[in-house]
Amino acid sequence: MSFKFEEFVQENFAPAYRFAFCLSLAHDRATRLVDTTFQEAEALRKHNAQAKVDRTWVLETLHRKWRACHPVLPEADLDAGTTSEPLISLENAGEMDCDAVLKVLHSMSPAHRLVLSLFYFEKLGFNEIARILQLPPETALPSLARAKVLFRQLLEERRRASDTQLANLVLDHSG
Repeated sequence: MSFKFEEFVQENFAPAYRFAFCLSLAHDRATRLVDTTFQEAEALRKHNAQAKVDRTWVLETLHRKWRACHPVLPEADLDAGTTSEPLISLENAGEMDCDAVLKVLHSMSPAHRLVLSLFYFEKLGFNEIARILQLPPETALPSLARAKVLFRQLLEERRRASDTQLANLVLDHSG
């Protein structure tokens, strides 16, 4: 079976762009990251037809390229942020607007945002997440768990703030 680069790009562009956008939070930077990563993939395959170039390689390369220009803070970034705030319930989560959920996700630290993006959007397991984010495998699962808790707490805070704004608006118009 021959490697068809155009098909590879077509199959992997959406996950690559989502991840690059999650890294950069800017369309132009995400597009440049994806373009240069696919150019690197093509050059690698031309140089070595046996090189393993797959979706995980693309995501790993995107992360490596981003980190080269944006050094990460120590692991404390992954531990920060969880509080004793209540979590949003699963029933209430379904009521949230997609834009609100994305705003919460994009407001999180890169470490939290990336692990959640890889898990929820790319549907990767913690071993692949560890490889892409260059984490020891035994830390990927706890990092994911902490990010999920923080995400649910931030969603609950956002939901409460929306409820309060709505209640104030109703009171303003009824009085």
